[in-house]
Amino acid sequence: MNNQQEIATPDVKTNIRKVRSHKITFGTTKWLAYTAFFTALALMLKVIGQIGTLNELAKITPIYAIWLIAAAVLGPIGGGTVCFISDLTIALVFPTGVLNPFITLVCTLYGVVAGLIFKIPLKSYTARFIIAGIVCAFLCTFLLNSLAIWGWCKYYLKLGSFMNGGKNGVFWIYMTSRLFQLTVALANTVLTVAMIPILLKLKLLPKIQITDKKER
Repeated sequence: MNNQQEIATPDVKTNIRKVRSHKITFGTTKWLAYTAFFTALALMLKVIGQIGTLNELAKITPIYAIWLIAAAVLGPIGGGTVCFISDLTIALVFPTGVLNPFITLVCTLYGVVAGLIFKIPLKSYTARFIIAGIVCAFLCTFLLNSLAIWGWCKYYLKLGSFMNGGKNGVFWIYMTSRLFQLTVALANTVLTVAMIPILLKLKLLPKIQITDKKER
């Protein structure tokens, strides 16, 4: 009996290590490397997004897809870090006016919220990406970013509504103008869902262990 137990123990430990090896733990060298990688990729796509800028409130960009993937792989802290660095860097390198820190804050929140949603124990990455993409698109890209632009222009720059020249620009004008960007963010969500098989093959996303609770 003792010999059988001694032989079985290493097998159990080996299986546990194989499952955990695909996870990226916060603060490790692997986590830092992936954070740097996604940040660099996000910056590259941010630059491409500058080409697709229609106006200050509308940009054709694939950046939201990278933000969602970074949040799925790195969690809320890593996702928020990638969003923060990529948005702030582009704002400084390619300024379109006075730097609005609230927009950078909202972009950071995009990664944090998405990372938290990916922690929900759903059995499908498709469901996680769809929920995270929709929530972040409406909450961050549409609502909070509109609020950040409106409040910054109205109360700090004293511009009122720069779209109609009025002294008392109202919030709904800004929100309506963000409808195009909302569509772009939602389209990025569809893109991330299509990329799930590739992310699994690259082992960027660990396989979901449905039988964990039963094994315990």
